[in-house]
Parts: sequence; structure tokens; C-alpha cells
Amino acid sequence: MQSDRLFQIVYILLDKNQVTAKELAEKFEVSTRTIYRDVDKLSMAGIPIYTNKGKGGGISLLDHFIMDKSILSNEEQNKILIGLEMIKATEYGDVDQAISKLKTLFNKSDESWIEVDFSYWGSSKLEKEKFNKLKYALTSCISIKFDYRNLYGSMTVRMVDPLKLIFKQKSWYLEGYCLLKNDYRFFKVNRINNLIVTDTLFNRSKYDLNKLNPTFPSNKIDNPIHLKMVFTSNIKHRIFEEFADHVITELSDGNLEVNIVLNEDEWLYSYLISFGEEINIIEPDYINKILVQKLTKTLERYLDNS
Repeated sequence: MQSDRLFQIVYILLDKNQVTAKELAEKFEVSTRTIYRDVDKLSMAGIPIYTNKGKGGGISLLDHFIMDKSILSNEEQNKILIGLEMIKATEYGDVDQAISKLKTLFNKSDESWIEVDFSYWGSSKLEKEKFNKLKYALTSCISIKFDYRNLYGSMTVRMVDPLKLIFKQKSWYLEGYCLLKNDYRFFKVNRINNLIVTDTLFNRSKYDLNKLNPTFPSNKIDNPIHLKMVFTSNIKHRIFEEFADHVITELSDGNLEVNIVLNEDEWLYSYLISFGEEINIIEPDYINKILVQKLTKTLERYLDNS
């Protein structure tokens, strides 16, 4: 469209200061005569554009010409660009041209600073393909079908309209409307198998996204326990990764003391056992006895099978 070409000419001149009619003609695949007509139209519209003939000449804007962008604050300009960069990073839609135009208008650097990869470190090829399928289904509003294994090991086939991918408590979850249960549900992504993107489109606007949050497990602690633990310096990297700084105290010998309130349940026992010989539970002592019982049963099972 001619109007779009006129705007792009101004953006190019703001960025490069001066270009030749031939360069613009090649870029827009029109004749140089058309470019000169565009220049006349821009001039008539009040844009201070002019041409210099001869060697080293070209088309330019008057020095210090700035398009009116005062309607947006610097913070608002940055938010717009951040949003577009994130859309670009998810590979949804072609926004390169819009980003380039706005960066020129806002006088921002032309560097891409964000990359989004939904898969986790060490993901297999299949896992990355799963996230790519989820991303495509979410952005295209297409229903998906998959096998889902719940906490108790039961497998069901689900047909879901995907609405949101979230990262919570160190795990990825898919939130959507389950057509099997006729209700909003959340699914842990690593329990999703045999994912298929169907040919069925759905209308996202018919769903109330505010109804998603109540279905997600709360952070409420039903059976709180205060743990005082000391971890060896061998796993310092893991401790700082999995616990908040304010519950960690670095001891003089390099080991780490952790004081924290957690929910006492089977998951906690398994979690503490995962630290192996690198953990020493100071308080409460009865937790040590519970772990010894569980480890003893595990050892007996292996001995029986040997």
C-alpha cells in the first residue's frame, strides 16, 4: 500500500539520515519516478523532506526532525518494545518490521535481548517437540488430545482446549478446559504423553480465564514442620538453587544450615532422602527415625530380589 510505503520511507530516513531514490526504489520494487512522487506527497503533508542532486546526494530529512512520540513516556515505549520482543521470541507472528519501526521512532538500539525456550535444560528431542506443539496449539487456538497420567498412575485420554502455560513451583503446567470433565483443569506437562494437535479450532473468548486459578493447588501447609538441617558444601549449588537465601546460613566449615517450615508428607520424606549422605537433620529428631525405617525397607526389598 502507498500509505505504508510513505511511512516506511520516513522511518528509513530517520534511521539512515540519507538514501538515494534508487535504493528506495529497489527496496520497495517501484520506479525511481514513483519514489520522487512519494517525496512530493510527504513534503505536501508537512514532512521536512528534501533531495540533494549530484554525487553524494540523496533524499534526507531536515536535521533534528523528530516524529511526535511525546504521547508515550520512555517507560511506556520500553513496555511496548518488550512485549513485541517477547512475541518475537515465541516465534508467534512476524513482528520484525513493527519492532524495527518502533525502535527507530523511539530511538532505541536494534539488539534482540530475549530468547524463549519453554523446554527445560537437558530436554530430549521429544520433550522439546511437545512444548513446540503446545505453543502452536495455544497461539492458534487449536484443541489438543493426549494421554495423561495422574499422581496415582492412572492413565486417561484427554481432549483439551489449551488456554495457558505456566511455570510454578519448578514445574511446567498446562491450564485449559478439559472436554472429558467439562471443566477447567491443569495438567503437569511432564505427565502429558502422545500429544496430538487436532484440526479443531476453538473460540478462546468463550472461556473465563479467571476460573483457572482456583483449580490450581494452593501453597497452604496443612501439616507444618520446622526443619533444621545441615548440608555439606559438596551440594552447595543445589541448596542455593532450591532454597531461598533467607533460610540459609553458611557455617564456618563451608557447610550450609537451612531452617525452614515445610509440609510433612510422603513427598517430604522422599525429598530429604534424595540428598543422601550430604544431609544431616538436626531437628526434629523423629524425622531421622522415619527416614531410617523407609531406607531399611528399601534395602530389604533389594536384598530380597538379589
